[in-house]
Amino acid sequence: MDDAAFYYMPLFKAGVSVQFRQKRETVSHVAIRRNALSVYLVGHEIPVHPDLLTLAPTAFVLTRVPDHF
Repeated sequence: MDDAAFYYMPLFKAGVSVQFRQKRETVSHVAIRRNALSVYLVGHEIPVHPDLLTLAPTAFVLTRVPDHF
């Protein structure tokens, strides 16, 4: 995997525990509207901008796969 590219970013999805205002919260769902990501937390009606949340990044590996014809 010498040609692999690694990317690290938070992965917001339902059920994930995040830190918001020094409290642990659970993600209810996420929405993308007008090219903006909004994260909804359990028990909160208003979405939260992802920059206000703390979540350990997830590693994504991208590699080229040869075509098999």
